[in-house]
Amino acid sequence: MRQKIKKFNYKKLNKELHWIDAVSKTGWCSLEDMESTSPAKVVTTNMWIYKETDKYITLFGTYSMDRDGTIEFGDIITIPKKWM
Repeated sequence: MRQKIKKFNYKKLNKELHWIDAVSKTGWCSLEDMESTSPAKVVTTNMWIYKETDKYITLFGTYSMDRDGTIEFGDIITIPKKWM
């Protein structure tokens, strides 16, 4: 989504963000594979906060800004706060 802005008003995430994330597998798995499956322990760094609510936080890690103020976001993730 392209959006024109006058200045960059996004706060840098000042700390590492740690959370437990869901893991999925496709295809057939052995009993050993099933037993060894567990949630991923994830760490996010060098992100900016796009939006934060009581239920989730949306972050982005890269952005581009044209001379006319148009901004585009990349490396976007929305994390439910219950997962953090």
